[in-house]
Amino acid sequence: MHHILLFTSSHTLAQYLFQILSPLLHHRLWIETCPFPGGPIAIFPKGVPSAFLMDTKDFPEQKDNPWFQLLSIQYSGIPALILDGSISLEELSISLACNDAFRPIKNPSAVSYLQSETFLKRLTSLSHMDSRAGLTLPDFSDISFVACLSRCTLSYSGIHMQEKPCQSPNSGDDASAPWGFTANASGNNPPLLDYCRILIEMFPSSFCYYNHAASILLFALHEPTANFTQLEQNRQFLMDRHGINPPDFSPFYFGIIHHDLSGLTSSFLEASEVYYMNRLQMPCSAFEEISSPPGQMLKPQKLMEIERSIRTDIQFREGENALLYTHQWFAECRKLHRKAEDTKYDLIILYASIKYTLFDMYGLKLKRIKSGIEVHEILRITDVDELENWFCTWLLYTLDNFDLTRSNTGFQLQEVLQFITNHIMDDLSLNVIASYFYVNPSYFSTLFKRETGQTYISYITRLKMDKAAELLAANCKVYETAHMLGYEDVRHFRNTFKKYHGISPSQVKALAAE
Repeated sequence: MHHILLFTSSHTLAQYLFQILSPLLHHRLWIETCPFPGGPIAIFPKGVPSAFLMDTKDFPEQKDNPWFQLLSIQYSGIPALILDGSISLEELSISLACNDAFRPIKNPSAVSYLQSETFLKRLTSLSHMDSRAGLTLPDFSDISFVACLSRCTLSYSGIHMQEKPCQSPNSGDDASAPWGFTANASGNNPPLLDYCRILIEMFPSSFCYYNHAASILLFALHEPTANFTQLEQNRQFLMDRHGINPPDFSPFYFGIIHHDLSGLTSSFLEASEVYYMNRLQMPCSAFEEISSPPGQMLKPQKLMEIERSIRTDIQFREGENALLYTHQWFAECRKLHRKAEDTKYDLIILYASIKYTLFDMYGLKLKRIKSGIEVHEILRITDVDELENWFCTWLLYTLDNFDLTRSNTGFQLQEVLQFITNHIMDDLSLNVIASYFYVNPSYFSTLFKRETGQTYISYITRLKMDKAAELLAANCKVYETAHMLGYEDVRHFRNTFKKYHGISPSQVKALAAE
């Protein structure tokens, strides 16, 4: 099937083009009509068309549309033609049909451009919970994403740029090499177009999307899941460049590598969380954690059983047999003749599951355990024996630095209050926190009121309202603050906030701006 992406304001051009071009082709023709682009043309990996056409006959100013120029750079091997009336539609159709670069798309279930736009607009409008609702999108489980976002208002023109050659992530050049642009002598910031152009030249497997209403620039790196290592290298390269010589106008915030479109959403949310952490003067340049590749269910049953034994032993037996089970896990890998590369990615899954079990159950003791640099170390190892030595050393080190003993007969009030403070933006229903401390919800509620003199619900609400005031003072929007703190009804959030603070959320924002 040939897929043409046609940017036009005409309601009939697609029909005329289909009638002329269809008899010249040996494949089915699909012409998708779209409005003129007002920002980066963000196309999903499975949505790249056979050709791009822009109808400028009635809108000659669109001939110089900067985003169309950007598109031509990113997809240089795909025909991108201007319909300006200088030649007839018949001649243009014949030239397109004879163009060797005009090829059928490989994926029969391609994502339309409009679907991509709808998904990304919902996502970057922070209505992410149903960013996919109502859209029929194909399976993306074989694609891995990492989202990078910037929150700022950018100007697009009137700034003179002094170009510098871009460096490729694979060029081996020193990471301190400059970005491909500089600000002009007056100190103005680089325009969005030039910035996006540099990004897509450096990372061909990527796309940009700018949401004007929310002032969010989303830059998404992607690779087939089989190229997980390459995606991580690209992500690390981009992080290094921003850390050494960040653009003044647009620092990026990074999410974790995830898979499928739901993973793109998760990665975006994690990047959003980094943004809020920075706004609250808690510097955090990027999330170092990397989610494991998919394929857990494809793993042999015996390996999955051993992994379950490791987690259960850590969870309920203070990890006394975890090392023994780990050696059994590697012995099973050898018995199954698993390649070192497969063992490596299975080990990342096991590593992540152990670490998150510990983080969920116990207090964090050392920053190194949280940093996630272990994933990078795993990726560099190529020998199974070395992987086993490394992992057993890491496991012993980790277990030695966690207090795995915890009483299940009650709880210390200070431990409860600290847990609540650390997880105030999570689901902290009475049932959730009671199960965490291994007590009956009713019993927990009684103990909490006896120890604190107030009900659990009133205590949680007060903490959320204090956190809300902190977020609003940091210039977070009211609806974003409500969403982050678990309030779906913004009106209810406003009323609760005013009840606790005596002024409305908008008044807090106004006072902070003075």
